Amino acid sequence: MSCTVEKSRFLNEEAILLTNESLEALLVPGWGSNLISLKWKPSGLNLLKTPETKEEYDANPYLFGIPILFPPNRIDHGRFTYEGKTYQLPINEKPLQNHLHGFLNDKKWTVKKAEADEESSMVQTMLQSDDHPDIQSIFPHSFSIVITYRLKENHLEMDAAVVNHGTEPMPLGLGYHTSFRYPFNDEGDKTQCLFSLPASKQWVLSDRLLPTGELRPTEEFKKGRTAAGERLDDILAAELDQEEKSTADICDRLADIRVQYQCDKHFKHWVVFNGKSDRDDLLCLEPYTWVTNAPNLELPRDVTGFEALKPQEEATMRSKIIIGGV
Repeated sequence: MSCTVEKSRFLNEEAILLTNESLEALLVPGWGSNLISLKWKPSGLNLLKTPETKEEYDANPYLFGIPILFPPNRIDHGRFTYEGKTYQLPINEKPLQNHLHGFLNDKKWTVKKAEADEESSMVQTMLQSDDHPDIQSIFPHSFSIVITYRLKENHLEMDAAVVNHGTEPMPLGLGYHTSFRYPFNDEGDKTQCLFSLPASKQWVLSDRLLPTGELRPTEEFKKGRTAAGERLDDILAAELDQEEKSTADICDRLADIRVQYQCDKHFKHWVVFNGKSDRDDLLCLEPYTWVTNAPNLELPRDVTGFEALKPQEEATMRSKIIIGGV
């Protein structure tokens, strides 16, 4: 199989282009290590919503590619306490008075390694908190995060390895705001593009879009359904299969394409979001290790997904996007 990795540019930004016989991926390290494009070469279809201009991207960078959320989603008034330490994150969702989507997605990441062989092409990017005083001021921990993106056969692998280099336990919440094009078909027929999520429990949300702590049963997301004509911004508790994996699915028969989004047991929640109006052409399937506002929920950790790394401890969270025909 022909696999390559090379330097490229995207909207005047430095980028890394990964290819094999089935896929082409474009990563922009300076945009928070955002994998901004993922193309299925047999049909030339770009699976991710990709900006056409820098102005379009800057207007809402979370709606393009695969932004990294650390921590994911909302924190009530940006404030929480853990192990006697109080954290105050910026309130960047002013209408609801929340912190939203963390503090890594707007940083320039370093390319640590980029290589290809006969079986795969890969790139590793790294961010070290000690290099960013603005991170230290709101999240005073010494940590590093390395994400390895790998194209292999018909799938994209994403492994996120986080290390706590400090002397105190460190809260750890990670997510991906994965923005798929919706629908995939050129006709724009959303009724023929169905998705499903492995979940039978949904978090009840307040008017500030924060979990109330209550979970209610739901079956509407487990079977294939369309997002046509409905606004979705829902949080679901992930169900794991026998291999301790959770797999979401998007199937577009008109485009003859099926996408499976598979995550390991670290990712205990899914968020589904499809924009603010019927004109939006996206479907965000977002795997989270902890639920929105997890540090402030008085619930067991195995329910919220709240996790902390011990000093010198490392955690690796794995996910995979698999592409094929219907």
